[in-house]
Amino acid sequence: MDSHAWDSRYTEQPSPFGDAPNATIVQALGALTSGDALDLACGDGRHAAWLAGQGWQVDAVDFSPVAITAAQRRWGDVGGAVRWIVGDALAWEPGRRYDLVLIAYFQSEQLRTVLDQARTWLTPRGRLVYLGHARENLVYGVGGPRSAAVLPTVASLAGALDSLEVLDLRHVERVTPDGTAYDVLAVAREFPA
Repeated sequence: MDSHAWDSRYTEQPSPFGDAPNATIVQALGALTSGDALDLACGDGRHAAWLAGQGWQVDAVDFSPVAITAAQRRWGDVGGAVRWIVGDALAWEPGRRYDLVLIAYFQSEQLRTVLDQARTWLTPRGRLVYLGHARENLVYGVGGPRSAAVLPTVASLAGALDSLEVLDLRHVERVTPDGTAYDVLAVAREFPA
């Protein structure tokens, strides 16, 4: 989907994913020491707002101006802890490093390229966290895009994270009103020097 399609979606259905952060993200990030975070492809900001509430300073980036405007209206700057930025995950450059780069539900044939770029934005203690719809949903689960080309597997993420220390890489079941959805979670960092 392009930014115009997402603009339409956010216009027609404000807050399409609700206000609460995804439970897997809360579990994966809850024990981390706060610092500077990037929420790349942040949508309407539920994860950025949650991170800010946990003490993080967050740059929240999405290519949909409608989503960013909705996030600013709903969350404000969360006490000065969030900067809302319109930018395309495929081209945006931060010009700084982060203790956390979160990429949630970014589904693209260019995911590997985005992960390769995101790893260069990590501080020495930084974590790269990806959560998205798994390709297995096409056969076993519900929800998410219906194109295998944009759906990662555990194996494809393992390949994309090659040369990083992978701390967690697994399928996660998510109960929805339509049935069980399968996501894939990856948590990685640079190997200690």
